[in-house]
Amino acid sequence: MPGTEERSPKDRRQRWTWRDTAFIAVVVLLGAGAARLTQDDGPAAIPGCESVQAAEEPRSGMYATIGGDDPGYNDPDYPWFSKSKADAMRHAVIEALPVDARLEDAGVAFVFPPVLNLGETASPESAEELTLGGSTTANGDIARGDARATVSVDVREWTGPIPPCVEGSVDRREVRADGTVLDFHEAQDGASPYALNFVAAYVPGVSRVFASVTGFDGSDAQVLSTNELVDVALAPGFAVTKDIPPATFCDILTVIVEGGVDDDVVSRLNTVLDERWRWLGTTGVRLDRPLGSLVPDGSGSGLCADVVVNAPGAAANLQITITRNGFRLLENAVILPDDTLISRTENPGTSSVVVRHPSGETVVVRTVTHTMSPLVIEQLELIATSPGLEIAPS
Repeated sequence: MPGTEERSPKDRRQRWTWRDTAFIAVVVLLGAGAARLTQDDGPAAIPGCESVQAAEEPRSGMYATIGGDDPGYNDPDYPWFSKSKADAMRHAVIEALPVDARLEDAGVAFVFPPVLNLGETASPESAEELTLGGSTTANGDIARGDARATVSVDVREWTGPIPPCVEGSVDRREVRADGTVLDFHEAQDGASPYALNFVAAYVPGVSRVFASVTGFDGSDAQVLSTNELVDVALAPGFAVTKDIPPATFCDILTVIVEGGVDDDVVSRLNTVLDERWRWLGTTGVRLDRPLGSLVPDGSGSGLCADVVVNAPGAAANLQITITRNGFRLLENAVILPDDTLISRTENPGTSSVVVRHPSGETVVVRTVTHTMSPLVIEQLELIATSPGLEIAPS
């Protein structure tokens, strides 16, 4: 039977901590069979809820799995999910975070594993059927100022009705004009290591996204506001019916492993690129995001960015990579006095500049277009040779 097999730690992320346990427990609490969290004699009114269902007594359960083949990302029980969808969801979370939120362990943050298949119904048809399994959960540690927290996002298909409000499970409910239902819980003691703020977003007939933030430094500082947590829960790309965008340059490079480039290095290099763009003074050319949009490529050895560049009658993807693996064959390279190598290539639809530093680090800046490129090769070279554009300056 699908979902009754034992899963090797190599096939399932095994970084379980008390935060994961608390997170999963609250996910179950969102079902109609929520455990009692208050001692009231009867259900209290919950803002935004037409009616409130009394909480049931706490229930516990166990599950066991035995041998079999693990379908991984190709589980036929969950056709809405795939490795490409997981990558798209990962980018959706990262882009939804505030710009001043710093990712820790960026190479493994918000990696959505295959759906946990315990043999239950693939998509709940009633509010009573929300159980463990049937969803995929990704975690990421973020820092903001001096405060740190874990953000968790759990996504599942949801085709049944919206579950009723349950006593003690949420603080308030909000129904938006498009039918999206948001349930909120805000921790009363922000300094507690178990303080958990969450938003559950139900898109009727489509999906349910559960986003939470758990502080873990003993501080009562608010790492994400409630509105910012809503931005995460409603980030484009989570809906199970959402089309998966074509792989971008960075997606193609991504192979998630431990390690990667430190966040402060990423920030420094992005500042270098932003300052270089301002220095270029390019008139009439627009970027869809800052030039300094480098992210870890996931290989543990470099960074990449894919920025859309527009000008009247011209458009292109401006792609940047910085890698620490020194081998790259360069043809017709110019050798500078400090032994830096520069190679330029111009082909229909693609122009690129490759700079290899004496340290072995390689910077590639290229444009890919089906029309006219808004940038000429000389401008690409000025970007590629930006002073300080090295992970570890030589």
